[in-house]
Amino acid sequence: MLHSPGSLVWRVVQLHGQRVSWRTTRNVHSRHTAYLESLQVLGLPEGSDQAAVRERFLKLAKKLHPDSGHPEASAEQFQVVEKAYRSLLNKFSEERVERQRCEGEYGLYYRHKRAEEHYEEEEEEEQDIKHTAPQHRQYLSYEGIGMGTPSQRQKQYASYQAMRAASSVNEYKVKKISAEYPETALQQKERAAARKIRTRYGIDRMVDDMIQEAMAKGEFDNLSNAGKPLKERPINPYVDTVTHRINEVLINNGYAPEWVLLEKEIREAREDLRNSLKIVREQLGPLPLTKEEEKRWSVCQELLQPKITALNKKIDNYNLLVPLLKQQVTHFPMHREAHKILTEGQSRSREELQQEEQQPSEEKERQRMFSSAWNIFRLFRMYR
Repeated sequence: MLHSPGSLVWRVVQLHGQRVSWRTTRNVHSRHTAYLESLQVLGLPEGSDQAAVRERFLKLAKKLHPDSGHPEASAEQFQVVEKAYRSLLNKFSEERVERQRCEGEYGLYYRHKRAEEHYEEEEEEEQDIKHTAPQHRQYLSYEGIGMGTPSQRQKQYASYQAMRAASSVNEYKVKKISAEYPETALQQKERAAARKIRTRYGIDRMVDDMIQEAMAKGEFDNLSNAGKPLKERPINPYVDTVTHRINEVLINNGYAPEWVLLEKEIREAREDLRNSLKIVREQLGPLPLTKEEEKRWSVCQELLQPKITALNKKIDNYNLLVPLLKQQVTHFPMHREAHKILTEGQSRSREELQQEEQQPSEEKERQRMFSSAWNIFRLFRMYR
């Protein structure tokens, strides 16, 4: 049933079309305004491509990022620039998707039609008259061959049919000639079958022959673990098998992580420092120490100070590399270790000290110098 132009239904349809076009124009204008504002924030002219927008954003990010250390760094300005950059990326993405959708059988009319439908879906209020989009024919014609407009695809499909017909004719001629000469056809079939067998089963047969030959020679007899179950190897469910095998190969070849080697060096250095303090303590008398012994003890600690500094640097590197927090190590406590060895370490008895005092001064001085030189030599050998 047709309605006259002056009827009520015709008037409602006309008003509905005006509302749709007005809303479409308003949405397009607002999006274009947002696009211009985003370009203005980045300081780019209208019509800039995605590469220029990205390059400009990287320059501004290096300048405005709070962690950049630049004098113009500002978190608020960086958020504004990032928001403008994201909106421009979304616009470029929508344009790219729209361009891909409109290629092929769809033209300019369908592009505007799809834009109107998209803006209608964004409206929250329900329309009085629901618009039903026409059911377009899908892109399934011409066996999916070709691209472009329907006329262009028709020409491409015609050329494709001609090429397919020509190849079919050539195949038919080859089969006909092969049928006239059955010996040639049989040789070709045998050759293809032999090639297929060689490629498929050649490696398996070669390996099987080598295993059988080794068994005949007795190379598998009297093996060390013959008849015993295989060793259970722990497998981490969170690590793939390739990484697990690589770790096994590295461990078997003596490789260890850097933090493991550092831990070993730190442990040995700590033990060497304690031994050095113990050696010097054995040359001193019991507590309380005399002034000369206190001086020797202080000199010993000063000589060990460079070694302690190097050890503390290794400890800092170890704490940065160790995977667990509980495995971290504190610096070497020199004063505490020295006090502990001074109070609990072995010392010379009073009788030995009295015998040294009774000796002549020249012999006492010679023995003291020899003892000091020997201790310094031992320390030098220990840290060489």
